[in-house]
Amino acid sequence: MNIILDNTYSSLISITIIALVLLFIKNRLINIILKISEKTNTVYDELLLHSIKTPSSYLIVIGYLLIIFDYFIKQYLIEFTFSLSSSIFLLVILMISWSILRGLNFYLASKPFIKNLSSDDDATLVSETYEIVVRIIKVIVIVITLLIIMQELGLSISGLLAFGGVGGLIVGLAAKDLLSNFFGGMMIFFDRPFRVGEFIKSPDRNIEGIVEKIGWRLTVVRTFSKNVLYIPNTAFSSIIVENATRMSNRRINETIGIRYDDLSKMKSIIDDVNTILSNNKKIDQSQKAKVYFKSFSASSCDFFIYAFTVTKDWEEFLAIKQDILLDVSDIIEKHKAEIAYPTTTVFINKD
Repeated sequence: MNIILDNTYSSLISITIIALVLLFIKNRLINIILKISEKTNTVYDELLLHSIKTPSSYLIVIGYLLIIFDYFIKQYLIEFTFSLSSSIFLLVILMISWSILRGLNFYLASKPFIKNLSSDDDATLVSETYEIVVRIIKVIVIVITLLIIMQELGLSISGLLAFGGVGGLIVGLAAKDLLSNFFGGMMIFFDRPFRVGEFIKSPDRNIEGIVEKIGWRLTVVRTFSKNVLYIPNTAFSSIIVENATRMSNRRINETIGIRYDDLSKMKSIIDDVNTILSNNKKIDQSQKAKVYFKSFSASSCDFFIYAFTVTKDWEEFLAIKQDILLDVSDIIEKHKAEIAYPTTTVFINKD
């Protein structure tokens, strides 16, 4: 009897020593590797180590307790239904799932996906998007883990899978618009048709204003009347969007008419207008300004001015355009001509 007890105690001591040694080596090894990984530029090695650090300790401790429990059952012939291999398998599955969840949390906390982004608004959009994706992955991991546990415990999951398929279809149909807006937000992020602070307008919809926020479901646009438009992101997948902020120049495109009585002075006026445009440093000289006689209208002889300003600022553009139009007016007056306006001439037959 004493020999049996001695063997039992020696076996328990051996198992305990092995578990403690494994725990010590694991902690030391992870701490050493973690210090080395903190000096690297990537965050994914730290993510892996932080993910497995705590679950691996629980794996060793709980695995040790399961082995001890199984040893006592077999040693003292206790009538208890227990499978060590099945228990270890379930323990490993739980620890793997826990590690994945810890890794996802660490990934969100470290935010490696926003390091190269240029603006805080882009960072907010990407953070919200990644948070939603991570939550979806967490739910998938938890569901798969529960199904594996149920299958291992001998429970039938075929009915649950069938119910889940029908329920998933119903949820998918109900959340169709939500998912469309979510992927619309992803499209805006990857395609970059506009950013926060830019002026956009759409000829297809009554949309015109400054982008204030790009969310994962809605884009907020403030119009010039100071109203706020909340636009579902899915709308941008089917409409034309004009981004006026990204224009290279602003265009002056004006048609001016003089009287038919002043037609003989048209060429001189056009030459002088060309001269002032070519000498104006606020006009982009790489895109040659164009001034030409356009047409004979009902009450005027028309010429057009087509030029691009260097600036893209709207107020500065208006000031440049104003100065040019006033200069054109002075040129017309200098040539003793007049700007035409709608008139009607009546001829009376004296007979």
